[in-house]
Amino acid sequence: MCPDDGPRSCPSQEGPDRAGRGVTLSDDEQYRPAVGTHADAAGTALLRPARPGRLSPVLRAEAAALAAELAGRPALAAAYRHRAPHTADGAHEPDPGRAAAVRAYARAVTLAPAHAGRAELAELERAGLTAADIVALAQIVAFVSYEARVASGLALLDGAPAADTALAARALARSAPAEPAAHRAEQDAGPVEQHFTLDTLTWTPWIEPVPADALDADQRAVIDAHATLSTDSPYYRTLLHDPAALDHRTHVYNALMYGRGGLPRAERELITLLVSRINGCVYCASVHGRKFAQLGRDPETARRVLDEGTAALAGDPRRAALGRFTERQTATPPAATADDVAALRAAGIDGIALLDVVHCVALFGWANRLMQVLGAPAVPESCTETSGPAAAPAAAPAAGSPSHG
Repeated sequence: MCPDDGPRSCPSQEGPDRAGRGVTLSDDEQYRPAVGTHADAAGTALLRPARPGRLSPVLRAEAAALAAELAGRPALAAAYRHRAPHTADGAHEPDPGRAAAVRAYARAVTLAPAHAGRAELAELERAGLTAADIVALAQIVAFVSYEARVASGLALLDGAPAADTALAARALARSAPAEPAAHRAEQDAGPVEQHFTLDTLTWTPWIEPVPADALDADQRAVIDAHATLSTDSPYYRTLLHDPAALDHRTHVYNALMYGRGGLPRAERELITLLVSRINGCVYCASVHGRKFAQLGRDPETARRVLDEGTAALAGDPRRAALGRFTERQTATPPAATADDVAALRAAGIDGIALLDVVHCVALFGWANRLMQVLGAPAVPESCTETSGPAAAPAAAPAAGSPSHG
């Protein structure tokens, strides 16, 4: 997605060769056709909606820019800020309390989605945001996580660093909460203990979903357009508060996870399992652990990844290379290196397959940050039998349940 009005001159890809060629996320001839087109459209729907509600365009741009800075993407942050409307009389200036709540939420979800819960949503509600506003804000921050990691991965492929760590450090310091109570979502006491499982889980929203019998025309059109969506799912009905974002996100997801050629599908599922485990998303790890076990015919490795993380892949050079790159790019800011890219290429992963790795890691930065921050899984008793070590914050399910984060 290119955050300004001219997608072919998007500055978000900072690798010198790629930037010099004018390559952007929407260059369909360079990669899977639906990905760039619908990523661009998702960004426009989120940052320039026809009906922004109480989450003004200024607040949307500010949240996006902060998330991009925390991910170490200066050009991306500048492009987002450039989109915000400006007037001499200050008519577009947001309410200070609401702006502070939005910035705090963007920081929390960017840095530690496993910690962002009901308390953070309550702060947004106290600031006057509606359910639709909150879903849009979560989508914006999650989307920027995706875009920043795609830009980071493309920069790595051109020999540039994964992130501007100095910018990320400045953004971290500048956005630090003034009051102790405000940093509930990123407490420094340590990681959240998660109980990972291959069992089928359910998901309960923390925001009232759109009633299945009260969809408007736009919401109904999105459900009808995608066989993978269902009003039986409270997760999809929660995301239907912003139907355009859900529509374009679903196109991106399907193109990346089910597209022909490139990285084998089992390895795409392995990446999404790893990202979900690193971010502490119990629901997504469950779904994609089962998919990897099925497609890879390797339930034992799926269980070991839930228990041990990337260490479970040490005995297989190709999987180990995938694990190292995934773990480092899932960090905020992304931290993969040229050596990590070289290891992937040495393992036979190049061309479209290598772009699939970049995009699948990024995709689940988006997916996890929705699933984790808008609701919670119901964890069966059996999960205590299969729990792995505590997850560091980033940091096919039952009928009617979402098949992806």
